[in-house]
Amino acid sequence: MSADHEHGEHHLHTPTSQLPHAEKIARQERHVEILSLVLLLVLAMLIYSAIFDLDHWAEWIVFGAIVATAVGAGLSINTHDRA
Repeated sequence: MSADHEHGEHHLHTPTSQLPHAEKIARQERHVEILSLVLLLVLAMLIYSAIFDLDHWAEWIVFGAIVATAVGAGLSINTHDRA
């Protein structure tokens, strides 16, 4: 084992704090894309579950609030593209 591995100094990727500004932004945008995709997958699973499990109007209201929150989070994450 090399000295880099023993002292925790070896990194597969450059730490974000050491990147130039443009590369920091590119990395952040990539992370936002990944998180948005995960959010959409979770939302799809919730919709699938709701179709087969919700049988009372109050459950649908709670589900609607969850969907509205998820959509709002997705819109707020992606507003930087429009500015």
